[in-house]
Amino acid sequence: MVLQGIDPSDETPVVPGAIGPYAPIEMNDKTKITWIADRLIETYGAPTGRLHDPIENLVLTILSQNTNDTNRDRAFKSLMKRFKTLEDVRVASLGDIASAIQIGGLQQQKARSIREALNRIVKTRGYLDLEFLNDLAPHDALRWLLELPGVGPKTAGIVMLFSFDRPIFPADTHIRRVMSRMGLVPERGDPHPQLNQLLPADSLLMRRLHLLTIRLGREICHPRKPECVKCPLRCECVWTRSHDSEHEDVVTSLSDKGGIHL
Repeated sequence: MVLQGIDPSDETPVVPGAIGPYAPIEMNDKTKITWIADRLIETYGAPTGRLHDPIENLVLTILSQNTNDTNRDRAFKSLMKRFKTLEDVRVASLGDIASAIQIGGLQQQKARSIREALNRIVKTRGYLDLEFLNDLAPHDALRWLLELPGVGPKTAGIVMLFSFDRPIFPADTHIRRVMSRMGLVPERGDPHPQLNQLLPADSLLMRRLHLLTIRLGREICHPRKPECVKCPLRCECVWTRSHDSEHEDVVTSLSDKGGIHL
């Protein structure tokens, strides 16, 4: 009889390529991050969703900085109620934009970033459109987005992954906390280069991993008092092995401009 998760040739645990109930004992980092995705999909199910308009996505990610999803969405709704179109936003005064998005906080900074980003797009393209990024290699498109005011690696990655289906993985503070505790990225610094190096160039896998890791971070892997006993990743969690779960983690918020809004 062949047991699930056991190689019949020598009865040693193997690294599963798909979802399975047994955690592998020995994994390299690339295998581990795929195992994390498998475990989260097994636990929560595979999230579904459509690709989002890139201009709206860009504005939403800027609005999401240092606020929760509810206030971000309220700010965007207020902005569009006030101006009707993003072209109207582009030519509006900073004061009027800031007033419309006040509920999201940091309204002066975000108003400036939104208007300057929209103006940069029009200056480059002649109109509000980012579809030309589909014609660029992924990292060339990413580099172009990073030159926009108010856009950091996370925001650019969100636009690339969730608007253009390009395999660029964005990381927010929840993702960095989880991946740091799993031993895949340092507690400090930008996690994007390392995570993108570890992950296969699979945009669907990246979207699922992004959304489900954020869910895990919000619901279980808290900065303070993580509920490790409930965590589907605990058997491979480096942090759990070496910390009391009641201690506060040193991982702090990502220094970036914008965040996921899906």
